Amino acid sequence: VHSGLLANTTTMITPVDISRHLQCPICKNLLTDPVSTTCGHTFCKGCLDKHISRSDSQCPLCQEPVTTKPSVNKAIEALLQEFLQTHLPNLDLFCGERDAIPCDVCDEHLTFKAVKSCLICSLSFCDEHLKPHQSMARFKGHKLVSPVEKLDQRACNTHGRPLELYCRRDERCICTLCVKTGGDVIPRPESHLLHKDQILKSGLCAVNVTLDAVTAHPHLEVSEDGKEVRDTRASHDIPGGPQQFNLVGGVLGKPHITSGRAFWVVEVGNNVGWELGVMRDGAKRKGKLSYKPSEGYWAIMLCAQNMYGAFADPPFQLHLETRPQKLGVFVDCEKALVSFYDMEALSHIYSFTHCSFNGAIRPYFNPHPNKDGSNSSPLVICRLNQTDISV
Repeated sequence: VHSGLLANTTTMITPVDISRHLQCPICKNLLTDPVSTTCGHTFCKGCLDKHISRSDSQCPLCQEPVTTKPSVNKAIEALLQEFLQTHLPNLDLFCGERDAIPCDVCDEHLTFKAVKSCLICSLSFCDEHLKPHQSMARFKGHKLVSPVEKLDQRACNTHGRPLELYCRRDERCICTLCVKTGGDVIPRPESHLLHKDQILKSGLCAVNVTLDAVTAHPHLEVSEDGKEVRDTRASHDIPGGPQQFNLVGGVLGKPHITSGRAFWVVEVGNNVGWELGVMRDGAKRKGKLSYKPSEGYWAIMLCAQNMYGAFADPPFQLHLETRPQKLGVFVDCEKALVSFYDMEALSHIYSFTHCSFNGAIRPYFNPHPNKDGSNSSPLVICRLNQTDISV
């Protein structure tokens, strides 16, 4: 089979056809130092050596014994070199790098790097498969951007259009179909600078938030300085009473917020679950809670390690480009607004608008249960002063 392929490489066989025979079954990349077993299967020499050392000298595909250490197959190596020289003169196009974003249209056996992603199609394309977007009328108006790994993070959940605009009133990214008459919007690329400018100049007050231990669920451990909380799955000597959460693992912060603008920053680290936000002081704390603004809760959450959401009505799934380590909570009582930011990426996460606070609100924290040690780190309220706003 291989000699036939070699004889017809340049005339009868396509690059995709050849690549199927030049792909290592173990690493799924083009062969490196190809070796063939007596049962007729071919692998990278390094891949096969590692496999044999862990599998009692059996072929990875058919489990036939590998009785002798195979040497490099010169015929396949020659075929590989001819293939690379003929069909891949520019090796940078081949998607073999760990961080490269692959073309979604290429054959799985020969995938090239994406050069553009389409926010309308939600697909990434290599040079060859991008050509229809550049030449066909039906693709006119499609938004092409630099390759994006998770395209759903760049599209409007309501309309499926690219998030090209930033609404200054609601402090969130929107698509063109979300724009309302008289809306205060700017192009999205400028919104990153806007966030920093607002944080620097909007008169926000860095609040010295501490945890109110008398509100903490019995399984929560609050540090002596009131800056850290973790779930220990053990009851602590915390006085019971009407202020305490008794079913949900929550704790409130101090002080009460009744007017003006305020912000605080919480380090969540690599925990797999948490909830952060604000709560109306008089909202329900006992029994099963209904997390939504109408019940006095404005919060976002992480669960199951990578599922982010906002407790809106209905609940809203969030798609974040990076995993936040420090989250900023921003409250504007006059605008009835609660916003969340990734403080290290300086990126907006979500905003609750038209909030009906109806009195004092308080910072809300829930570190989520630590059942298997994966949620062992505490939620930490960062110590801030007014100069820290420049982050």
